Amino acid sequence: MSRLEGFEGFEGFEGFEGFEGFEGFEGFEGFEGFGGRRASAGALIAHRDGIVGTWDMKGVTWESTESDVGDAKNLGRWDPRIRRFVFESELLSSLYFTADKNSKTATLWHADVNPASSPPTGSWTPFVEIVRPTDTVLKAQLDLLNGYADLRIDRAREILSQTTPQYAFWSTVVPLHRARHAKTFELIGLTLRLAKYAEMNFKHALCVRRPQEYTPQVQPMIQTPIHGSFPSGHATEAHTVAFVLFEVVRAAGAANAAKSQLLGLLMNQAARIAINRTVAGMHYPVDSAVGKMLGLSVAQYLVARCKPAGTPGTPTKTKVEAWKFDGAKCAGTDDFSGAELFDPACNASNPSGKRKPQTYADTIKDGGGNAIECSVRGSDNLHWLWDAAVAEWS
Repeated sequence: MSRLEGFEGFEGFEGFEGFEGFEGFEGFEGFEGFGGRRASAGALIAHRDGIVGTWDMKGVTWESTESDVGDAKNLGRWDPRIRRFVFESELLSSLYFTADKNSKTATLWHADVNPASSPPTGSWTPFVEIVRPTDTVLKAQLDLLNGYADLRIDRAREILSQTTPQYAFWSTVVPLHRARHAKTFELIGLTLRLAKYAEMNFKHALCVRRPQEYTPQVQPMIQTPIHGSFPSGHATEAHTVAFVLFEVVRAAGAANAAKSQLLGLLMNQAARIAINRTVAGMHYPVDSAVGKMLGLSVAQYLVARCKPAGTPGTPTKTKVEAWKFDGAKCAGTDDFSGAELFDPACNASNPSGKRKPQTYADTIKDGGGNAIECSVRGSDNLHWLWDAAVAEWS
């Protein structure tokens, strides 16, 4: 009996990429009706008629006062499905995409907005720049992809299990449980959606063909998603979640050795998830490399946005480095092992590891050769969710 027998047809789940752990079922309202059935309108009408009596409003015994306008504490009153609209608008309001045909470059811009002015004012800074790799590089990388195909039998179960977001895998490194960590799951869902907004815009703008579009010999082991290859969505999302999850669970007083081990394992896991997509025939190694760079940038932006807003006179701002990935500088022989672009060693100078440049990826420089940094403003609404998630690990 084939080791893969029984998995036939599993490729149909590929369309669930980004389904984010049945995000839509959050806030299912406690299985209203206790037993899965909602009370009918007729039953509720008859019930009220039977108990209310003569109308005589005397107020309530529970607290029912007006809440302050714009108070982040009000978020606790809403269903998670409602909160996600608030959170996503906060994150996306400071981001903008452009694409340049001549330079084959797509850019994600960040706006440093001053909300104290009316109307709000601000300035734009490049945050992530990505240059499309050449056809020559992509064709050369097919040789690497062919070598990875030898691992398909060994990694098939992993690959099939990782077509949807990898909650089960993340939970092996960090003890995640939905009953204990509801806000952490809500934050991970938000993290995945932000990563997907970023990756899909770059995929669309750069429009890199999938490996199987260059040769019929690739023959992916699962159905190829119908969007661009570069950057890899799995690489982007897995590295974004890895960094954000580390920042949530790490205790302030934890030893550097323990933090380094945890961050290293999360990054190793993200790299394996990414590499598995190359094994499956979905991606070139360069797709994973750019995905890791983009994922780390998205993660650092989200962490910075989740800090308190401060006051209009003294807003909380975090400096986040702007990075560029130049696919034209990649060699056809450049593989992706997961060790590139980031050092997970934690110390006093780098409590959350350190990003490291490659020949094809580095910080964006200004005219004077200095690294450009974006001033990322904190958000009280996002901080409400972050604080609640962190509290679940205290």
